[in-house]
Formats: sequence, structure tokens, C-alpha cells
Amino acid sequence: MFNKKEKKEQQILSVKLSVLNRLSLLGLLAKKGDSTTLKIIRELREELGFTEEQHALLKFQQLPGGKVKWDEKLFPSQEFEFAEGSIRLSLLEEVKTQLRKWEEAKTLELDYLSLYEVLCEKKEELKIVEK
Repeated sequence: MFNKKEKKEQQILSVKLSVLNRLSLLGLLAKKGDSTTLKIIRELREELGFTEEQHALLKFQQLPGGKVKWDEKLFPSQEFEFAEGSIRLSLLEEVKTQLRKWEEAKTLELDYLSLYEVLCEKKEELKIVEK
């Protein structure tokens, strides 16, 4: 799901995330840090989150036990960009590191399997994009 587009000055990693991937990633982003990092995390959370229109289209429903259900048929995966050397990319790398640790310890949860597959296994889909 990663794409790389090359440019002389800056490389951008582009990753295609499904609704499940976005929700999983939101749950794994750091919740502590310095004020600058927290502001970037807040912006990334807003970007990964859903607008009212998207929310209505997905028909989110809260299920017993804290699970969420939605209709993904009308809402395709979406690409998100992470500039090389940016704090955003560092945050994504932290999530990838955590997922790999869980995999190695055999404690990866089913809820995060799809995100693990996208971020840690699908190297052929890594794209460098020009900006």
C-alpha cells in the first residue's frame, strides 16, 4: 500500500489506507510528546479521521462491546502522504515498529492485522511520489 514518488529535494511516501486501517492507525498514534509533535499528531488525526459526509456515507454504527460497524462498499481506500524526514513519517515508523514488535512477540491482535499487512508486509506497493 506504500507508494514512493521521487523528487530532487523531497521524497513523499504515499500509503493507501482502508477505513479499518485508518481507525487502527488512529488508535496507535502517540498520545504523549512535546507540544510541536502533539500539534502534528492532532493534524494527522484530523486528516485520518472522517468528515460528516464520510461518516454518513460509511453509516458508522456502534456495536455492543465497543466495536464499530460500517459500510465500506461506497467508500474506497484513500491515499495519505508522509514526507521523508518529517515528524509525520516518524510517527508512522513508530507505529510500524510497534506492530513488528507485537508480531515478533506473537501478540499482534486481529484488530491490527490489516494495518500490519499494509504497513509492514506489502513492500511492492511502496511508492515515491514527486512533490
